[in-house]
Amino acid sequence: MMTLDKKYRDELLVALRMHEISGERVGEVLAEVEAHVTETGEDPVEAFGRPREYAAQVAEQLDRGTGKRSTMEVVASGAAVAALTMFGSDYLLDGLFADAATIPYTLKDTVALVTLLVLIVSGTMLFFAAFTAKARNQVYAVAAVVTFALCIVSQIVIGSVFDDVTPLYEMPRWAAIALGGVLVLGVIGMLARAIRRGRVVYPKAY
Repeated sequence: MMTLDKKYRDELLVALRMHEISGERVGEVLAEVEAHVTETGEDPVEAFGRPREYAAQVAEQLDRGTGKRSTMEVVASGAAVAALTMFGSDYLLDGLFADAATIPYTLKDTVALVTLLVLIVSGTMLFFAAFTAKARNQVYAVAAVVTFALCIVSQIVIGSVFDDVTPLYEMPRWAAIALGGVLVLGVIGMLARAIRRGRVVYPKAY
């Protein structure tokens, strides 16, 4: 009796996750492939195609009601996690290690953080597109690398252009700790939800 090659299974699992397909549906797809290979002895590449190609085919057949999040939902979720992480950790660390009772935030601080957030989210989305798009994969991959490189360049440019002396706004140390803690807890909650959604669940029949 032939069993599904572990390498093919692992690559298919990763490819399906890249398409933001629910763990329940991922389990169903893996079970279907494993059952077919076991019953027929056919090579999975011949039967279903390469993992990335088959994952794209599966994703095309799904919508929100059948286990796939919309592109807008994925982007919004990724941006929210990135924003909460960056601002939450920034405020929390500033509050914990500040020497003064009040923490000043300059125009340079704000612009640098927002720019970094936008570039990181954009680069991450391009990175996922490089693994999920049927065409122009190399273009997306190069664009992702360039975007991540811009993260470093942008911080240098912003540091030399924007005012880093005059406070744009100030925050009491206790408020920075409290706000940072709330934002970090929000990230933990969102990640916990994502982990639950992505947990692979095989159909009971298997």
